[in-house]
Amino acid sequence: MFYSKIIKRELDQITSLKELTEVYGEIASIRMKKTRDYVLKNRDFLASIEVIFKDALNFYAKKLSDLAMRDKTKLGKRVTLLAHNGRVVSVLISANTGFYGQVVRETFRKFIKDIEDKDVEVTIIGRLGRTLFLEEKPNRPYTYFELPDYGIDSQKLSEAIKHLVQYEEIRVYYGKYYSVVTQKPTTFNISAGKPVEDEIGGTTVSYIFEPSVEKILMFFETQIFASLFDQAIRESQLAKFASRILSMDRASDNIKNRIKKLTFDNLKISHNIMNRKQLNTLSSSMYKNEKQFEYV
Repeated sequence: MFYSKIIKRELDQITSLKELTEVYGEIASIRMKKTRDYVLKNRDFLASIEVIFKDALNFYAKKLSDLAMRDKTKLGKRVTLLAHNGRVVSVLISANTGFYGQVVRETFRKFIKDIEDKDVEVTIIGRLGRTLFLEEKPNRPYTYFELPDYGIDSQKLSEAIKHLVQYEEIRVYYGKYYSVVTQKPTTFNISAGKPVEDEIGGTTVSYIFEPSVEKILMFFETQIFASLFDQAIRESQLAKFASRILSMDRASDNIKNRIKKLTFDNLKISHNIMNRKQLNTLSSSMYKNEKQFEYV
């Protein structure tokens, strides 16, 4: 009887958990669909913009290369119009909460492996990433920012971008969405310009720059990173929602199997109790009959 009460209590708890996983899965599905439309459309746009930026950078590098050949500038100088600190920063985009499946931890493992024994500064985005990092590297300094798991907080995003653009090289680690069943850890690197070399390949397209290539590059260098980082945040959100859907589906299947087992166990106990009652009733009846027979 005591064991039956335990089973019934667990059945109530696990049934509530099943309802919770269904709600989490449904919310993740709705958010994934909304985020996916924006992310997939923006991928091609940003790829095209990046091609234009690289063409403009090559044009300017060629211009400086021509000057270098005439000893008016130094070879090896990097083409960048912003001030940088000469350092490298590795950025982990994680999550604030759990139930996002494996993509967050897989991205973290790739991040930790890449920064191991390397002289790079660390920036963590998301409470879960910070917890994992402190467990793995409790004595390593880091910079922390908290961005929402859904949607964009423009003020917090601008604070993170302002911190990151000062670095010479930025390595961003995040989960990327490939399909509902496939999300993988991904990185993108942004370096401050490119070096002036003896020979610079020509651009694939000819451009007329107005007002000047320098001003256009300065705009690109800030805006391109801001756009790419914004896209990485949204890509990470999309991957997390898809991963949560898979995680909740697996959890729901496990819960259903557990409910079946508990229901079967409870049924066995009920049958055993019923059998014992019948045996007790039968034994009592036989005992009364024996007493009556002795009396006669």
